[in-house]
Amino acid sequence: MRGVGTAFFLAVFFGAILSPFFRAEAAAPGERAEAILKEAAVFVVAYPDAGLSVTHGDDGVYISFGQKGRFLYSPWEGCPGVSPADTGDAPLCAVLRQPYPAGAGGRRPDPGFDPGRVRSEAFLKALYGETAADVAKDLAPVRLLGETWKFSARHGAADALRRVAAKLEKAVAADPKLKAYVLPGGGTYAWRTIQGSPHLSAHSFGICIDLNVEKGVYWLWHPDPATVEKIRVGYPQEIVDAFESEGFIWGGKCHSFDFMHFEYRPELVGPARRETRR
Repeated sequence: MRGVGTAFFLAVFFGAILSPFFRAEAAAPGERAEAILKEAAVFVVAYPDAGLSVTHGDDGVYISFGQKGRFLYSPWEGCPGVSPADTGDAPLCAVLRQPYPAGAGGRRPDPGFDPGRVRSEAFLKALYGETAADVAKDLAPVRLLGETWKFSARHGAADALRRVAAKLEKAVAADPKLKAYVLPGGGTYAWRTIQGSPHLSAHSFGICIDLNVEKGVYWLWHPDPATVEKIRVGYPQEIVDAFESEGFIWGGKCHSFDFMHFEYRPELVGPARRETRR
């Protein structure tokens, strides 16, 4: 323990370097405080218009969201292990526990490696809407290769998809074969639970897009292993890059794969994630 001296140093350091991200509620205990507070800042950077702040108390670090409340980021003793089955009430540190492998790698994930599948349903509701009607009222049309998609206009999601669409238009112009991987689209917004789970799918919040189903399979469909391997190897990197560059994760990098699925998660990949890793 470093005692009062450490607490004072941390308060000065974070106030000077990371303000207005942090708002202290009590002395931050322990030697891991600096690392935990810095990790939590990725949510503030990822959703800049939400007015989030990082706060801390005697029991741990929180993400405060104005009148919508505060959400546990991590207890001081460390981030607990959470499986995707517990996604309804996962602490936010568990969302980041498995780093998403942006770029050309990550196509052969080990068993249990499912970056992005752990979510905080309560936090997503605070961001995008508590009910189907609340989410639906802020859906915006996005044009992509001649089709129109409904996507959440909150927190930069629809704008990010529009930038992806512009990149895909250029990619398809250069290589027309790519269009078959995108269209016909498999869907965006749908208020529903995850197959085999009581928890809401991320599609419920208007932040996911499924591309052409014929070019991708889902792990719970129990496809033939040869088919899975063919898709893993052959899915175009140009499409993956276009989405990842704008804050979307690809379901093909999970062991519990969903090759058609792209999900807006700027805390995991894209400009916000790069900024907080500097």
